[in-house]
Parts: sequence; C-alpha cells; structure tokens
Amino acid sequence: LITCLDYPPPSAARDQAPAAASGTVSTQQVLDTVKTEQKEASGNSFREALRTANSEADVSFMFRGMSRLLNNPSQASATYFVGSIKEIGCTQELLIVLWKLIDENKDFLAYILRACDVNEIVVPVVLAMFEARKDPSKIGLIHISTFVMLLLSGERNFCVNLNAAFIRRSVKDLPQFTGNNADLIYIVYHKLITEGPPQLESLYDCFLTTMSNISPYIKTFSLPAASRAASLFELFANRNRLLRNDNMPRYLVFLLEIFNNAIQYQYEGNPHLTYQVLRRKKVFAQLTEIVDDPTAAIAALPAAPDGSGGKGFKPTVEWVKGWADQLPMQPCLRLLQHLLPQLEEFCTEGQVNDEGVVVDFLKTTTMVGLLPVPHPILIRKYQQNEYTSLWFTTYVWGVVYLRTSQPPLFDGSHIKLFTISYVDA
Repeated sequence: LITCLDYPPPSAARDQAPAAASGTVSTQQVLDTVKTEQKEASGNSFREALRTANSEADVSFMFRGMSRLLNNPSQASATYFVGSIKEIGCTQELLIVLWKLIDENKDFLAYILRACDVNEIVVPVVLAMFEARKDPSKIGLIHISTFVMLLLSGERNFCVNLNAAFIRRSVKDLPQFTGNNADLIYIVYHKLITEGPPQLESLYDCFLTTMSNISPYIKTFSLPAASRAASLFELFANRNRLLRNDNMPRYLVFLLEIFNNAIQYQYEGNPHLTYQVLRRKKVFAQLTEIVDDPTAAIAALPAAPDGSGGKGFKPTVEWVKGWADQLPMQPCLRLLQHLLPQLEEFCTEGQVNDEGVVVDFLKTTTMVGLLPVPHPILIRKYQQNEYTSLWFTTYVWGVVYLRTSQPPLFDGSHIKLFTISYVDA
C-alpha cells in the first residue's frame, strides 16, 4: 500500500516512457517526474483520499490507530508475560504513512495539534530513532522520523505539548531521567550526533533546527538534557573542529539560539541550563578569541593529519569574519558577565561544591533588566522541495526491497534507484 502513496499518475508515466525505454533516466528527469506527479496528484485516488480526509471521525480514527501501532513495539517488549502482546514489524511503513498525513493533509495536522495528545506518536517515533541508530538497514527510518519531527517542531502547539512529563520506558542504553518529552528529544539527538553512524551527518542541521524550534516553549529542561545541549556546544566550538569544517558555525548558531531562548524566555524554570552555560565560560572565552582575532586563531591551528582536516577544507580570515558577526552570543556573554561573579562569590563564601546547592542558588537569581531586549522567536519551518520527494521515492522502494528479500522478489544487481550494500551478519 505504501507504494500507492508514491504512484505517478498515468500521464506522468507516459511522459517518462521514452527515457526509460532508452535506459538513460537522469536525476533531472526523475525530478521532472516528481513535479508532474505533484501537479497531477488527483490521478492517484489513494493519495488523494489520504490528503482530503478531513472529517473529525476519520482524522481521530487515523490518529488513534497510528498511536496504537507505533506504541506496539515498546508495549510488546515491556509486558510481563512473554508473547502476550504480538509485536508488529511494520514501523517503517507506519512512519511513511504518518509522514504523508502530516505533510499533505493539513486538516489532520491541525486536528492532532488541537485535540490530541501528540506525544502519543512523538515518543515512539523518537525512541524508534534511538533504537535504529546501530542498524545500517534502518538509516532511512531515522531520516523520515527526523523529517516528521522537523515538520512538527514548526508548530507552536506541538512545542508547548512537549512540556508534558515523559513516562519512563524500558529502552536499552537510554539514560534514566525525570523530565518532559523535550528532554527525551535532546537526549536522543545528542546520542545520534555523538554516537550515530557517519551517514547521519547530513541530518545534523535538522536535529539542531528541531532542538532550536522547541526551545522557547519549554518551561524546564532537566539536568541530563541541559548538559547534553551544552556538551554539543562545546563539541562544535572546539577550535580544531570549528575552523576545519564549514558546517560548524551554523551548528553553533542553533545551539546559541537554544541558550538564548531559555535565558530570555524561560529563565526562571531553567537553572540547569543556566548552570551549564556558566560552566562553559572557558569555551565562550575561546570562541570570543576566535571572533576577535581570526588571523591568530587560524595560525595556531595544528597541522591536519593526512586525509583529514574537514575533507580538505581550509579556513580563511574572510570566511571566519563572515560568520563571526552572525553568532548570537550577546545574551550568554551578558549572563556570564553579571551572574558568574555572584556564583563564584556564593561558592567561595559558603565553600559550596554541591551542584544541587548551586542550582538552588540560581533559582533565586534574576536577569531582569540585565539582558538585551528579547529577540523575536525564530521558528524555521520545514519546506517541501523536489529533492525531498525524490528521497521519499527512494526510501519507499528501499523498504519494499528489504521486505521482499526472503525470498528475493527483485534482482539487486539491476536496481538503479538506490545502492545496495551487504553487511556481514
């Protein structure tokens, strides 16, 4: 059924027939097919039905079914009676249907954000990403889940709903914590960035965009989530990484936005995140040195090992100056300037070395009148494009191929839509 969601209407198929017959189908021709398909989607009755279902009964039925099935794997593994709940094996197919629903059916998206507990589908999606990180055959699952989360994070109601308490689940290697569902997202995304396979590097932008989008609306970040956000900042601000990879400055912008949003919009409820920023005073000092004197920073770089160095990328003073002025560091620097002396005095006079006591002290502080004028909340919404549609086609047929490999339905040596890699069991 999922292939029906990507079925091109007959007119588009006829337009592509000559090229397919000649055996030379270029990427541009595939993109042209995607464009035609989008314009003539009415030729696909199944996809049109999915897009236009808007009665409350239908939308509620779809959400409840989707929630029940997505939560099935964790429920099946957590039962006390082995085998009492049968685990389904179609999570990837469910995510494909969910993606199409929220991307193309605006009535469905509006309804679940208004009338449903969207966490019922968010939590299993995020946990599925976490569990798929070590399985090469499920990289596509992480991609489509990332797109689902990115699209949802552009909606205010979704972000506010993430303040609901996270209900603990037994998931291997997932740190135990007490917090909300936003904490879960931060912890899982940190794990995917720091311990995920190299193929996920193309998703770092999406991970960090989602984290930034939700940050203004989260009343409290737990200590595990706050420390992981700060550790990502420390990771990307490292001079050797920052000046050897042209993506790093953009990642820093997202993380600084997270700190700024918490400091300027949710300061009273975020002493853990405030404390983590204060602990990174040396990181901010080193970053300030790079911004103030890029020539010296570049000159101080050690020689890159052979075959490394950001894939041959070489920093220039002009490049550093180009992004240095765009780093939104002012709120964090103002925080360090006014709050750090108070904290150091408190710790020195009271001989305090307990983090809990420090956090309690930070709860009594205020930054009212000391921070810059709060910036407008910036939300980056998902924008559909031709290449995403092309990726979706590839992913759908990749799932079909994997599902029909025993016994094999397709000859892998003749497939051109995607590359097949074999991994030793």
